[in-house]
Amino acid sequence: MSDSFFVVTELHAFIRKVAIDYVRYGYYRYVLREIPPHKNPLLVDEKLIDVYNVTRCRITRTRRRKKGLANVVFVRKGHDFILLATEGTHPTFDRLCYRDMRSVPLHFGGYSIGVKAEKPCVLVARRTWKPIEQYFLSIALRPRPEVEVKLNTGLKFYSFPGVIRQKLKLVKTINNRRRKAHLPRVELMLKTGHNQQKRATVKPCRAILKHR
Repeated sequence: MSDSFFVVTELHAFIRKVAIDYVRYGYYRYVLREIPPHKNPLLVDEKLIDVYNVTRCRITRTRRRKKGLANVVFVRKGHDFILLATEGTHPTFDRLCYRDMRSVPLHFGGYSIGVKAEKPCVLVARRTWKPIEQYFLSIALRPRPEVEVKLNTGLKFYSFPGVIRQKLKLVKTINNRRRKAHLPRVELMLKTGHNQQKRATVKPCRAILKHR
């Protein structure tokens, strides 16, 4: 029977489950796949659980790890799913052409999930962020109210620390240009549980915050 524990319906839930529930605990190896439209995702869930011996039992997973065996889980959103595995041997998973999130971040839904300092780090993917960054730098010297409105309405991404760092770095770059042009600083309102005004300072990517 399919296990809804491994199924999510929202993008933020997918990213959070992958990064917090799994990557944080050493599920670095991954394979991203798409289910054909004509196939029933629930049946695919059942097959994945059976073929890869997916279990939610912590005791079973611990026993496997002590034997040098890899644990495999999956997360599915719609017709997309990702298989994640820990270090160790797994006859079925090892035959796949997998990637390691520590060296090749996962890209999904405009975000990237990677590992920095042995911790999961979620960012807006470069190909998504670069055009946005270029746009805001092109309007950096416009009147302060205009720039602030655009900043606070045009950067609607989930508030993971890595994403917040990207936003603050952008604001810092904008303010450097405005300072040289003798223009007032602009500020960005960030939501981290409640509205809170943040200064444009860059901090390292740390453990992921609960986002709203």
